[in-house]
Amino acid sequence: MTTDGRLFPAPDPAGTGSARAARALGVGELLWDLLPAGPRLGGAPLNVVAHLRRFGFDVAYVSAVGDDELGRQARAETSRLGIDDSFVGTVDVPTGIVRVQLDAAGVPDFEIVSPAAYEYGRLDVDPAALGPLDVLIYGTLSLRFPSMRDAAHRIAAANPAALRVYDVNLRPGCWSVELIAQLITDARIVKLNEAEAEILGRELDIPGGTLREFAEGAADRFGLEGVCITRGGDGAGMLMGGTWAEVPAVPVKIADTVGAGDAFCAGLIAGLTSGRPLDQVLAIASRLGGIVASRDGAIPDWNLTELPL
Repeated sequence: MTTDGRLFPAPDPAGTGSARAARALGVGELLWDLLPAGPRLGGAPLNVVAHLRRFGFDVAYVSAVGDDELGRQARAETSRLGIDDSFVGTVDVPTGIVRVQLDAAGVPDFEIVSPAAYEYGRLDVDPAALGPLDVLIYGTLSLRFPSMRDAAHRIAAANPAALRVYDVNLRPGCWSVELIAQLITDARIVKLNEAEAEILGRELDIPGGTLREFAEGAADRFGLEGVCITRGGDGAGMLMGGTWAEVPAVPVKIADTVGAGDAFCAGLIAGLTSGRPLDQVLAIASRLGGIVASRDGAIPDWNLTELPL
């Protein structure tokens, strides 16, 4: 922890001696998860930036909501979470919803309702107007749609030095091999789970009898700096700059696993931007994912004292 109480040193990319908070931008869906316990604001990249805010990042989001009550509630909630919604548009399409059912183990099944406002999100300003970014995070679901895909691509191109993270998050019927291959090209880091690694290894013809071999094959094929693979209760592994590390999962009593992978992704990003050793980065990410899995919803309360820092 820094002397002023922050978890991570603030970057000073221009070497001016004037520090600022790290800046992260998410591009993705903004929707309501209709859980058995009630509606919760969600969207995978949104969950990530909400957790990054608690690490002290300045965070903003690109998406869209409808001109309806759910849209107004979404804006109120993003404000409460400390997320800048200046680039969240309002369109004449209902705010997105996902109906979520949980099995006995707390594992969700998603019914994604379409059309939804986020499908029409766009970036109407020059990406340079966003200012310098330290992190860009995006996924697959909303980038099926051209205007959202264009926004992420333009922002990535304008921020070559940013940590550009693609969190794959495959949903049935909501992806194609061609789309995945295209989205990977804008990333420096790809994060996915073990089942997704198996699918993409087969569909993209990436050889690998082990997770490390898959990560090495994917990094080589797409010129990636890092590939992180989560394994639920079996922990996680990551290849970063040619170094491989693994950590076990943190045992927790599962409430639901909604958003646990997004929390892991936020911990991963926070750790990587701090320059910590890879095994410590994974330990932070794994612990945060476990905390969220042990509590209801994708963005439950937690604080930095709960992490292995």
